[in-house]
Amino acid sequence: MLVGNEPEPSFTATSGLHGATLVVRASGELDHYHTPVLRAEMDRAWNALQSQTLILDLSALTFCDSSGIGELLQARHQGQARGVRFILTGIQGNLVRRLNLAGLAQVFEVFPSVAEALEAA
Repeated sequence: MLVGNEPEPSFTATSGLHGATLVVRASGELDHYHTPVLRAEMDRAWNALQSQTLILDLSALTFCDSSGIGELLQARHQGQARGVRFILTGIQGNLVRRLNLAGLAQVFEVFPSVAEALEAA
């Protein structure tokens, strides 16, 4: 809960189960200052994971810089190392452009929505 004149947080990351599948939701601006927030939530998710699929929902992401993309690549690497299917959902706008420019669009498994990813999982 925010008190007084504190600014709204510009990035949040939360996790929840959808059946047996863990979904991490990222919201706001993923930049150099906020990558530790995503990293901490992903660490919690990897440690709590009880299925062979982890979904990272980026539909509420409004901005992502190169450090954010680095975190996404790190999460992909973690999935590969653990033998877990790592799926991104809801990528749009700035992130789509950055992934395409960096030649990384085909590196990730991507679905338009969490519901579609869950159906495929």
